[in-house]
Amino acid sequence: MKKQLGIFLAGVMVVAPLIVTVWIVLWAGSTIDGMVKSGVKMVSPESGVEDWWFRGLGVILAIVGIYLIGLLTRLWGFRWMLGLIDRIFSRLPGIKSIYESVRDILNLFGGDASKTGQAVRYRVPGTEIDLLGIRTSTNPVATEGSDTDKVAVYLPMSYMIGGPTVYVSPDSLEPVDMSVEEAMKVAAIAGASTSKTNNKK
Repeated sequence: MKKQLGIFLAGVMVVAPLIVTVWIVLWAGSTIDGMVKSGVKMVSPESGVEDWWFRGLGVILAIVGIYLIGLLTRLWGFRWMLGLIDRIFSRLPGIKSIYESVRDILNLFGGDASKTGQAVRYRVPGTEIDLLGIRTSTNPVATEGSDTDKVAVYLPMSYMIGGPTVYVSPDSLEPVDMSVEEAMKVAAIAGASTSKTNNKK
């Protein structure tokens, strides 16, 4: 019986990640598809979208649209317009918090790691405990006026969303040879990864 249970669990280990991944991809695709379809209806109510729309078209249009916007960011005029929009949204009460939070998170994962985020190992003073963290700022606003130089480090918590942000001395940090995404993954699953990256000796 124990052997059969082991075989069953081995099957679960293979099937569960696949099912969850497929479900998330399908859910995200369906959500995007519906949003784009609703947008087309709103912009052009007389387009008869129900007659020619097919499942997945919204995802295709979204990808193409985002790529085209990426191309437009190479133009000075478009960048100026984005800067204007950024300044407007950054001044709207309520909306400002949401907009800046999303923008900064995307910059953390997709921007220049040397400026917006870096995986680090934080040695807790007076101990031999190391914590995996993300250095998010070398000049945090919260430490302005302080006599000592501090950097902001986000310490993600395992198996949950969230974690404290601490302000520590740069001397207590050591860069880790991994991307921000890899560090977040390692922290999220408490280092229990079976990937080659985390099995290096």
